[in-house]
Amino acid sequence: MDGRVFDDRRRIGTVRAAVNMYGERILESSSSSLKKPAQMDLPEKSSSRAKDLRFAERDLVRYKESRMAAESAEGKAESRLSEAKRKVKNLALQIEQSNLKVKAKMRDMDMLINMLKENADREAIRKKIDEANEEQMPVELTRIEALKEFGEIQAQRENEASEFSPAMVENKKKMKNAKEEDSSSKDLESKLAVTLYDANLLRNELKLGKNMDKKGRNDSMKHLGDSFRKGKQLEDSPALKSTTEELHAAKKELASIREGGFQSMTSMDIIRNELRQLLRAKSKLETACAVEEKAKSILSSLSVTLEQLKTETELARKEKKLISEETANIKSEIHKTESQMDLTEGKLQAAIRELQAVKTSESLALENLRNVIENTMRSRASASQHTKAEEIADKKVAAAHAWIEALKASEKEILMKIELAHRDIRETRNTEAENQQQPSPRKSMEANGNQTPSRRSKLRNSGSPAVRMTPRSTSITIKKKGTVEPNLAKFFIGKS
Repeated sequence: MDGRVFDDRRRIGTVRAAVNMYGERILESSSSSLKKPAQMDLPEKSSSRAKDLRFAERDLVRYKESRMAAESAEGKAESRLSEAKRKVKNLALQIEQSNLKVKAKMRDMDMLINMLKENADREAIRKKIDEANEEQMPVELTRIEALKEFGEIQAQRENEASEFSPAMVENKKKMKNAKEEDSSSKDLESKLAVTLYDANLLRNELKLGKNMDKKGRNDSMKHLGDSFRKGKQLEDSPALKSTTEELHAAKKELASIREGGFQSMTSMDIIRNELRQLLRAKSKLETACAVEEKAKSILSSLSVTLEQLKTETELARKEKKLISEETANIKSEIHKTESQMDLTEGKLQAAIRELQAVKTSESLALENLRNVIENTMRSRASASQHTKAEEIADKKVAAAHAWIEALKASEKEILMKIELAHRDIRETRNTEAENQQQPSPRKSMEANGNQTPSRRSKLRNSGSPAVRMTPRSTSITIKKKGTVEPNLAKFFIGKS
């Protein structure tokens, strides 16, 4: 920017030098022509005409040099114009980038809307969790009841075990005694069976003795009487009576022992049924505990997910606020830039109008110069040489003054443009310093990191009206000067 201002000043210096050069030459020629007396002879007039031709040739050489300088300045102006076009393209790219950022922010807003919808789904999940908790309450109650029943059954089993343990010991002892008595009773029964067998044998012998001969009846009767007596003696013996009594007592004890065994078997069946009930209650308790553990794990996982959802919703709200603030800032900056662009466009339109007015005035001045030249050429043929020289000098002086006035007007216009450019540069530098001093409104929340404020500041600095519009004005002024100098050359060529 400073280099461009320096080039503008250098170009203005060259224009001033050209104006001074042409003005001095015209004044010298006019003064020399005025100082000459009207009564000069023909050789002096021819020498003055030769001097004028030499001066005109020198002026043409200087004009060519100034034209070369103007062409070089025009090339520089075209390069600056291309640079300005490149800057305009860069600004357009930056605007497109800002539009892409705005679109990305809009996508983020859509994502936030989706997250809010997910929050509604989370509320539904929370309701389901509450329902699951309500369903878990009866499970807890059943578990507590099962624990109570298990404790009661276990206490009852312990009490019954404590009650039946001595009875079982006594029953076992009785069973052992009964088995021993049973074995002794079996021995007695075998002995009784032997005695009964002997008695049967004796009875059979008695029956056989009845059928014997009469002779031997007496003998047999005696023998039978002896055996009968022996049988009666055996039947009347106390040992047999005691054995029969012991046998009956053993049978009674055996029956009582069998009844006790049946009672113990029934008590064992009862205990087995109670144990089965205890096992069933234990299995129910284990299933209830497993269900409770599962419910606790589900509840913990749901609580963790709920906390995560809460944190995500908070982050989403914060991001939404930041994005809304950034969008508002972007919109305000866009509005400011648009207003600045409108102002600069208005200034440019006014400058273009002024330049057009200057061009029209220059064209009028050139037309006047041409008319003056044509009139002088016509007046040469009719008027004398003295009057011709005076008129030509006067016309040259008038043309030079008009041309100098036009150049001064264009120079003032250029100076005004330069002042405006300097003012815009100072404003942009101040805004850049303020933007560098201000901290960034937002830190990066993710790994990719949205650095929008710095980019916006770059866009704002590069999009200032001074940077965008000054090269155009300088190119216009250069073109204007380029149109003035060839017209002046035509004037001198026509004069010669």
